Amino acid sequence: MYLILRIEKLKTGIMANLVSGALLSLALVPNFAHSATLTTFSLATGTTGVTTGTMSIGSSNLFGINGLSGSGNTFHYASQLFTPSANGSYTFGMSSASFDAVMVLYSGSFSSAAPSTNAIALNDDSDGTGSGGVTMANCGSLTIRCPKLSQTLIAGTNYYVVISTYDSDTTFTLPIGFYVFGAPVGVGGEAAPSALSVLGAATTMINSPSYGAASVIDNNASLLNLFTNANLSGDQEISAAASQTLPLLTGGSMAAAGNALSGINKVIQARIESNRGLSAGDGFFGDKYVWVKPFGSWADQDDQQGVSGFKSTTTGVAFGVDSAVNDKLRLGTAMAYAKADVDSNSNVAKQSADVDVFQLVGYGSYSLGNNSEVNFQVDVGQNSNKGRRSIAFTNSTATSEYTSYTAHAGAGLGRTYQLSAATSITPSIRADYTWIKDKAYQESGAGLLNLNVGSRDSEELVLGLDGKISHQLSDNTSLSANLGVGYDTMAKRSSITATFAGAPGAAFTTYGLDAEPRSARAGVGLTHTTANGTEITLRYDAEHREAFLNQTASLKARWAF
Repeated sequence: MYLILRIEKLKTGIMANLVSGALLSLALVPNFAHSATLTTFSLATGTTGVTTGTMSIGSSNLFGINGLSGSGNTFHYASQLFTPSANGSYTFGMSSASFDAVMVLYSGSFSSAAPSTNAIALNDDSDGTGSGGVTMANCGSLTIRCPKLSQTLIAGTNYYVVISTYDSDTTFTLPIGFYVFGAPVGVGGEAAPSALSVLGAATTMINSPSYGAASVIDNNASLLNLFTNANLSGDQEISAAASQTLPLLTGGSMAAAGNALSGINKVIQARIESNRGLSAGDGFFGDKYVWVKPFGSWADQDDQQGVSGFKSTTTGVAFGVDSAVNDKLRLGTAMAYAKADVDSNSNVAKQSADVDVFQLVGYGSYSLGNNSEVNFQVDVGQNSNKGRRSIAFTNSTATSEYTSYTAHAGAGLGRTYQLSAATSITPSIRADYTWIKDKAYQESGAGLLNLNVGSRDSEELVLGLDGKISHQLSDNTSLSANLGVGYDTMAKRSSITATFAGAPGAAFTTYGLDAEPRSARAGVGLTHTTANGTEITLRYDAEHREAFLNQTASLKARWAF
């Protein structure tokens, strides 16, 4: 009697039907660059359509390839053609049987009339442990009588697996336990199904930010298993899942923090610009002043080149004190705090961050005469960041906490021209350097997909040209408007390097938003001095770059003392 296996593809693998009362279901997945999955089988009675056969060999006991030569001893067997989908290592094994089983692997073709031809591997015993964590029972009287063989196979090549017995003239006794650990195959001459590839799906969907992470996932069995077991359907779902594994805000968290820092710097700059028109209503009349300025800003960064943008809301307050050192020099100090809430634009990879910004500032101005002035500012700070990445396909959330350090220095030069008794115009030039450094951090909450993120820093040097017009509406009220442009000479595309907890030795780089160096800014302000000498300033400012808009509203109060 002989058995012929018919193997049919299922959604999660392949099913092999041992007809004539035998059922064998099996699945194979990648074991090299792809994940390996263990699938166990059971041969059972009740399935129709079985064909059986025998082969004649020279040895009465089958334990080596050389024993397949010759004739005179009859062995029952079961055989099936399959075609691997990828180069890789395949393991075939028996986990239980009532007899001492033997397995033979053939390359190209198998003929029962010439059983030694094309045989490339044979095994009749094993170490008894199985493969992939399979639960082993006995084959015959011992687990070591259960055969196991591993072979590196070539994609697109036809192979045959043959199950037989150790002794001749032994019939199959059911049930039989079987397992396979390997890569997807095409059965019975069908084309081999494609192995799941995260990089392939990301490439098809032109999801370029995820290319680095996807390559690491494809080459790590544990990580790829997360995708395989999620039952993702099609390239779009696989690519979306890949996006969920990327670092916080695709590296855009630093840009969001920079926007909050920029808002604080503009508050300070408005204070130190002189009464010559650089900041109407913010002139340094008198000797000593204390001031406070709450503010709020709303930033909207559009998606770019496949990179998800973000929306952020920032609220904060700055307060300071300054005094004239002499008739030309004024110095001051200030402190500022801002809280930024940042949310990604992506609907498939939802991420968010909370950033607390703390700044200590020194500032001042120096009169050059002839209605000209130099102003300057130096500040240092620290940010406290908390991030959340929703990984929907594993139903988990990766959380992070890390610290950033900041530094900024800026200087401006302006001159005021009086157009009339009530109106003046002030052209100015300015340079601002900003540095931000994120410390390295480790995420928690997402298991193998937690990220270990390396430290990184960013720099910008913005050269600006501005014009401002101020008009005195009355003795106590003035109106101002400004318009300017800037150019960041150090602008470059952001990037962030990380490793997965499940693949700590495989670093990948995610490329984020490509910074636009050109910017335009505009603002309008209304200043009023009350009867008791308190100065109130209400301002609206906006900054625009390609695909980015930041709007700020502020209210400042200043008192002499």
